[in-house]
Amino acid sequence: MSRSLIIGASGQVGGHLANELTELNREFTVSHYHSSIENSILLDICNKENVFRWIETINPSIIYFPAAIANVDYCEQNPDKSYKINVQGVENIVEAAIYFESQLVFFSTDYIFDGRNGPYSEEDTPAPLCMYGRQKLIAENIIAMRLTNYIIIRTTIVYGWERQGKNFVLRLIRTLQNNQEIKVPTDQIGTPTYAPYLAKTSVQLAESKVKGIYNIAGKDLVNRYDFACEVAKIFKCDKSLIIPVKTNDLHQPAVRPLNAGLKINKVLQILNTLPLEFDRYLELMAKAMQ
Repeated sequence: MSRSLIIGASGQVGGHLANELTELNREFTVSHYHSSIENSILLDICNKENVFRWIETINPSIIYFPAAIANVDYCEQNPDKSYKINVQGVENIVEAAIYFESQLVFFSTDYIFDGRNGPYSEEDTPAPLCMYGRQKLIAENIIAMRLTNYIIIRTTIVYGWERQGKNFVLRLIRTLQNNQEIKVPTDQIGTPTYAPYLAKTSVQLAESKVKGIYNIAGKDLVNRYDFACEVAKIFKCDKSLIIPVKTNDLHQPAVRPLNAGLKINKVLQILNTLPLEFDRYLELMAKAMQ
């Protein structure tokens, strides 16, 4: 039986990929870098020797690669450190994938677009506004130029249960449950993506042997404030603590694409796995908590 490798299993997407592969009874190995996970390997993607040694040992037919520094403000303020992970680390994995003939499934973002004419299809021209988006686009180009057996999955606003609790929904719930106010922009529009759906669809894509770029995202186009209000409603939090603002009022270091989000027509034509409405997924999260 073929084996997969998940690089970045301590993160949200990586954790749900592991759950999905477990449900499907697939053989896989998970790697971590910042936090220890049971039965995982310590893989430093910036260390080429370490990368080649582990990939040779595991010999994966598929490498799932969600690992990244995804904090957009950190990337903006620390371009050299984030470049080392988000670009140079990708180069090392690409070289290993070529050498050991592994399929690479890389996770990217709608931040490669400028947010003027979203939602975006796979054919739209990238024009990133921030360092994170630029780094992800460079990584995409490296993969597309050097590999033939690859899938680039673009996604956005991923939410769901995760061990680190860093995604927008979990941070929002935590803040509201502590009776603290939180400012949420009304002018950032996107297509929130439920992490288990992203993982399930990603594995289906990888195992269908397709190649190229595919968007996997939610079906609903919604602004962050309205999304946050729905979270408050379903998790029975005080909606009045959510303060609507414009993005400029937040004075964030990194420029955000405002009218963003992703179209999912291409992946639906192949897999026919239409996502549910985001409120249905939030209800599933709430039930899982109970």
